[in-house]
Amino acid sequence: MAVWQEDLAACLWGTGPLLHTLEMYRVPSAAILRSESGIELAVVHAPRHDLYHVGVIAPKDMYLDETVTPPTSITVHPAAVPAARSVSSALLADYHRAVFQVQLNHLGDDLAWAHEAFEPGTVQDPPQQELAGAFARFAAIAPHIIAALRTNDAHPFNAHEKAFLERMDATFGQPGPASEDPGAAREVPSVDPLALWLTEGDGLVELARAAGRAAPTQSALSVARATAAPRALPSPPVQVAASPSLR
Repeated sequence: MAVWQEDLAACLWGTGPLLHTLEMYRVPSAAILRSESGIELAVVHAPRHDLYHVGVIAPKDMYLDETVTPPTSITVHPAAVPAARSVSSALLADYHRAVFQVQLNHLGDDLAWAHEAFEPGTVQDPPQQELAGAFARFAAIAPHIIAALRTNDAHPFNAHEKAFLERMDATFGQPGPASEDPGAAREVPSVDPLALWLTEGDGLVELARAAGRAAPTQSALSVARATAAPRALPSPPVQVAASPSLR
């Protein structure tokens, strides 16, 4: 097998027909498609068939969790529109589902570590560097989780969950439109965000996991949606911010 085939096979995230083809056949060439958000797809022609195998290259900026099932490569016909729909509705949905699960696991690991390492009363002001880094990772991803939960219609939230989501949204949600008055003072959160993360952050992670289980075929709780009528292989939907490698 050609060296470049070995390199490509090693970079793939997941199994399926693309990996099998790279391991079993000599493939003369491959195409790499990259979206503006950095997601990369590998495309190779299926030997002896007028078909194409499409798979995902592992994200370079994310520590991959082996407990998460990676996206499986798919096989598509050369017709652009059906191929694009299959990639968007199957492969990319599976990719975002896996990325979302990895991110939730990272956030859960961060919280478990913080609870073990810092007993009540031991958090400094400003907080210790590692603790501040873990909190920053949560604060960067939490707005996307909250927005996704608000648009998820597959998981019915009870009154307690709705109230909890409102509380988290008030502290970590995406900011609303800017005030028309440039001199208006920015509203100060009534809750310490770091304290809220330590005491209730795992609740948001578990709520997102539960909603994800209720809609397993949707990518990142419906944040990524297939386009209605793509004309070619589409740019993948916007990716939820990726967590860096943990300690």
